[in-house]
Amino acid sequence: MTADGMTSIRREANRTKGAKYPSECVEHVPLFRWLKGLGWRNETGLRIGRFECTGKGLYSRKPLAEADCLIALPFEALIGLNVLERDEHFRSMFDESAVQERAQSLEKLPFQALLAFYLCVTKTAHFDAYLQTLPQTFSNPYFCTKQELVYLSEVLLQRMVEQNGLIKSGLERINSVLRDEWKDTVELERFKWAYFVVNTRSVFLDPMAVKMTNSFLPSGSLFEDFLADEPSMALAPFLDFFNHRCGAKTVNGLSLSTSQIRDCLLKERPLELYYSLHTDTAYRAGEQIFISYGAHNNTKLLLEYGFSIPSNPDDFVELTIGTINAFMKHDPELRCLRLPREKYRFLADHLLDEQLFFVEDDLLSHNLAVCLTVLFVERNIHHMKAVAFAATPPLEPIRAIALRLVDFLLLECRQSIEGLNKLAGLSTAGTAYREYRRNCEQLHVSAVAVANWYHDNRKRKHSEPWGQRRSYATQGALPEKNQQATENALLNIFQKKRK
Repeated sequence: MTADGMTSIRREANRTKGAKYPSECVEHVPLFRWLKGLGWRNETGLRIGRFECTGKGLYSRKPLAEADCLIALPFEALIGLNVLERDEHFRSMFDESAVQERAQSLEKLPFQALLAFYLCVTKTAHFDAYLQTLPQTFSNPYFCTKQELVYLSEVLLQRMVEQNGLIKSGLERINSVLRDEWKDTVELERFKWAYFVVNTRSVFLDPMAVKMTNSFLPSGSLFEDFLADEPSMALAPFLDFFNHRCGAKTVNGLSLSTSQIRDCLLKERPLELYYSLHTDTAYRAGEQIFISYGAHNNTKLLLEYGFSIPSNPDDFVELTIGTINAFMKHDPELRCLRLPREKYRFLADHLLDEQLFFVEDDLLSHNLAVCLTVLFVERNIHHMKAVAFAATPPLEPIRAIALRLVDFLLLECRQSIEGLNKLAGLSTAGTAYREYRRNCEQLHVSAVAVANWYHDNRKRKHSEPWGQRRSYATQGALPEKNQQATENALLNIFQKKRK
């Protein structure tokens, strides 16, 4: 590092030395004012700040202890089915007879699509302060450019096709029950934006509590019977600035039970209802406060929320039957194989071509072990049921194939990163995807450890030419300090699960 670089670091250290709080996002002051007008007291002194690794996030101006209430958000601030049912303008857009007719059919509507449509058409000024805080772009792989899509993995592409189908069918089903003057007034691109707002920023609400409050509406519920699922999602203004951390523990929910809500409404008492969030972790003043979005692997986090986490303890490596086919075409010993269609049909008919993954410090998933055994070991088609529905197949016959498959996955990962690096400029989604691929670095190191252990300490008797170990890329030497740790972490991938 140059002297000038060191000087810059010292200046930055002097500037931040003693700074108690991160830089506050003052552009969201209208959101604070609106929430306080609804009765939010912000007793924990929460603020929106900018953080180096996560961007915008939340911190408190006072220290927090375990079990403290982070936030108690007034129910009136949440945007869920209750808001949609009470919005007369929104309800008037729908043909009630068409809604009732569809409610009797199988073509019902996911609530996420209805909530997304509301974001596109709402005219109420009540939520303006919140709507102005919503992002206009997303880092989910769904928004990668055409040039970036070339480098996406088979797993992500498959899930994105599913997402696209849900988005398009959702808007089509909404248009089918709108009054004529409102049909096709929302463009697909706008609906996609709203769909991912809901996808990335909603919280879970007890659907029974939602239905209980709706049951007291004078005009009744228009949408409940039209929904394909429970109305358990709601947008939570301000609360959606909490970022995710693996293992963060919080307790969330409404402040009143369903029976308490019913009693208040029956007796016409004021419904003092809050969505509260309690932490199980102590935080210093100015320290970013985290919640958990769930125990998700990086693929799920990237698809649903647009980010991934280095060294994610919940991570595992997913693949598809298409990935295995690509591996076969790439592998010199496997590319000449002509597998019977009956094998693929058998796997698909019994859903054995799903949930294919490697789990760190564990083993192959049952379905992946079955797939590899059926495709590359079991020659008698009539014996496939015995393989599929017994205990996990013996891993020794497929050990070498599994190792070569890991090599192939690592090669794909490196090629993706190299290809993305060559593009002139990456979109926000492309940058997030490249980071996701880089977060596979632990898999790189672990796979090398397993390969070295296998190569140096095991001698196999090869009954088939495709049982041989093959490396597709020149592997660097594993750093000595990581050797033992990574071997201990990954050797069990290819061993039977201990009882």
